[in-house]
Amino acid sequence: MRLGDVLVDVRPAAGENLAAPDPEIQIDIYMADVDGIGRCALTERVQGAQQLRAALAEWKAILS
Repeated sequence: MRLGDVLVDVRPAAGENLAAPDPEIQIDIYMADVDGIGRCALTERVQGAQQLRAALAEWKAILS
């Protein structure tokens, strides 16, 4: 997902199964460096869909 010039990558944390209840989910925020290449600026881990929605809403507000 893109929020302006920022790429937000959402995926299950290592070894997690999205079919399981409340899996651990990793959110990586990539921002362009001075050379224009996207670099991972932040990694956040959340537990389950409810925390994921809250974290994405928070990042959208911060990056808007």
